[in-house]
This record gives sequence, C-alpha cells and structure tokens, in this order.
Amino acid sequence: MSIESITARILQEAKDEAEQWMKQTESERDALLAGAAEEAEAAKKEMAVKAEEDAKVLGERRNSVAELEARKMRLSAKQEMIDRSFEEAAKLLAGMPEKEYQAFLMELLTPYQAQPGEILLNEKDKKAYGEALTEALKESPLSVSEETVSIQGGFILRQGSVALNASLEKLMETQKKQITAEIAAVLFS
Repeated sequence: MSIESITARILQEAKDEAEQWMKQTESERDALLAGAAEEAEAAKKEMAVKAEEDAKVLGERRNSVAELEARKMRLSAKQEMIDRSFEEAAKLLAGMPEKEYQAFLMELLTPYQAQPGEILLNEKDKKAYGEALTEALKESPLSVSEETVSIQGGFILRQGSVALNASLEKLMETQKKQITAEIAAVLFS
C-alpha cells in the first residue's frame, strides 16, 4: 500500500468518525433542546397556574379590604346619626317651655338639696331661671351662683371641692352610653 492510499484511508476514517460524532452530537443536542422545551412548557404552565392563584388571592384580599372599608363607612354614618340624635335631644331639652325646663332642673337638683352648694348655670339660663331657682331653693342650703359656665344647659353643682356636672352635654353622654345599642336597633333595623 502506498502512502497516498494510507493517507486517503486515514482521511476517510477521520471524516467518517467526524461525521458520526456530528450525528451523535446533533442527536444529543436535539434531545437536550426537546427536554429544555418540555421543561420550559411545564414551567410556563406552572407559572400561569401560580399567577392565576396569586391574582385570585389578591382579588379576594382587595374585596375583603373594600368590604371592611364599606362596613367602617356605614358604622361611621350610623354613629354620626346617633350623635346627631343626642345633639337634637339636648337642643330639645334646652328649648323646653320655661316651666317644664325649670321643673326639669329642680328634679335634677332634688337629691342634692340637703347639702350646701352652689349651682352654676349658663348665662342664658341664669337670666331666664336664676331668680325663680333662687326662690324655689330658699328653704334649701343650695344657692344660685353669680358665676356662669359654658354649657348648653343644665347646671354644675359645686359643693366644696367637689363639682357635679349635670350639664345637658354630660347627661346626654351618660344616656348615650346606656342606650346607644337600643337606639341603633330602632334606627337601623
């Protein structure tokens, strides 16, 4: 055999071997690409499912927050209506006819007439009822003070270092604590 034929044969074997390696490499590459494509598709589906679940959870949270805010707003509106009801009640008490209002004040003072003290009224009530109360209490150790206080109506009874707040505002606040649930049931049922 000649060198040329040996060289040709070696070249041919190298080409055949290279071609075989190329085919094997292409086959492995195709298998890797197919596997990667399957993994990518599975990951895509998994991400789509997760995104859908996340969107659902987010939507539910937003709905819950919106419902909570709506409940807060309704509760606030109801509370405002109750507050207005008590404000109107205080105005009605302050605007009672003179004889009824004076009787109301005397009724509030009844439990305290046995001990000395000073009755402080607002300026309007002092002008309207001061003399009448002084006359009504002349047998009692209570007296109407020359001093006035800034209240809507009712009085402050000062007995020594103790002051009893019987202002309409305080009376309404006390009643409000006691009957708010009943009022809410009447107004909103």
